Amino acid sequence: MTRRTLVAAVMGCVVLAAASCAGPERPTATADGKDAASTSASPAPSATATPTVDAVAAARERMTAAATGRDAPGPEGLLVAAESTGGALFVWESSDGRFCHGTATGVGVTSVACFTRPHTPPVGKEPRLVPLVRMMATGWNVVFGAEHETVESVTCDGVPVRVKDVGVMADGRRSVHAVEFPDLTLGTVSVRVRRGSRVVTETLALETFAKKDDARFASCGEPTS
Repeated sequence: MTRRTLVAAVMGCVVLAAASCAGPERPTATADGKDAASTSASPAPSATATPTVDAVAAARERMTAAATGRDAPGPEGLLVAAESTGGALFVWESSDGRFCHGTATGVGVTSVACFTRPHTPPVGKEPRLVPLVRMMATGWNVVFGAEHETVESVTCDGVPVRVKDVGVMADGRRSVHAVEFPDLTLGTVSVRVRRGSRVVTETLALETFAKKDDARFASCGEPTS
């Protein structure tokens, strides 16, 4: 995966940082010197302030200016995966079918990251969830795709988590969704999906790098390592 204009910026008390589509990067320090992944009281959905239309529009304008050349959005444009008063996380497909994501803040700091090959990851033949982005942006943001199934709900240890329906990609064969937590959250969430007349529950990893039972961070479900 290539990286362009990878810059970290403080967005209120939240760090915006570029991350690989294949997995997250370690959290960056916040302006008060504390680790961005300091212990959270509970892995509840993020409580960031409600963004204004102008704030999101400004972030979109800056993202459009940053994502240029072969990394520019294709016909579907930029999809908003997460937003706050300080900026937004976007995902998109380039004109040649490569998955990209990026962040933009109200003060003009941007990051862009794209896969080097089109249709990565490829759409599978069987129903599945596909992790796409795990990073600190407007909170701890996890963007994932669903193939050959419909996402109905997400829970963390039985507690409902707000799911944002971001859009569709891969010629309509992959729906894209996002969940957000206030801070780095370990473990897995349960995703209830519908496959025709059947309803099943799948698990989605919120990260892939933390040590098992790391008590410093909030967590959901089972540890991933």
